[in-house]
Amino acid sequence: MIHKVNGSQPYRPANDLKGRTQEKDETDTSAQNTKSDSISIRNSQDPSVTYSKVTKNRLDTSEIDALKAEAEKATEHLRKLVERLILKQNENAKSSLDSSKGSQSDSALTLGDLGITSADIEAAQKAISEDGEFGVKAVSDRLFNFAVAVSGGDKSKLSELISAIDEGFAAAQKIMGGELPELSKQTYEETIRKLKEWAKETDA
Repeated sequence: MIHKVNGSQPYRPANDLKGRTQEKDETDTSAQNTKSDSISIRNSQDPSVTYSKVTKNRLDTSEIDALKAEAEKATEHLRKLVERLILKQNENAKSSLDSSKGSQSDSALTLGDLGITSADIEAAQKAISEDGEFGVKAVSDRLFNFAVAVSGGDKSKLSELISAIDEGFAAAQKIMGGELPELSKQTYEETIRKLKEWAKETDA
């Protein structure tokens, strides 16, 4: 018996259906392979991230000695700065006081004989004034700021900083004959006050 072919139904060869099935299988296989490859690549990167986080927790003896030497060097710089500034401050203070000596008619030597001019005296008086370069505020600010800088902001080093400042003032006092002028004493007190206030501050 011959079946009648309906012309409205599309004709699809068997080979075409087989080809589409094979193409679909290949696509699925490719997708699986791609997925597998991406997992493999991702996993291969994990160890490098882990190793990069490994850090050294302990310092050896040479590193500890180097840190101590660096700290001692920093405090020595502070001590020398104190000595230099206090001597300079005293030098200006003495020059400002020499104006009264020079005005005395019975003086054996005048300020001019000593090479000190009225301009020098005026500059010295200005330098040790309240807002002057070598006044209490300016010198104590410089010493305080330098002390904080060499400490690296570590407030636990307060006693070390004060010791270095004490040594600097003591050295200057010895050079000046064993007595600090009132200006230098006020500078010392102001410097220590600023350091102690800084040490009490709560870090943000």
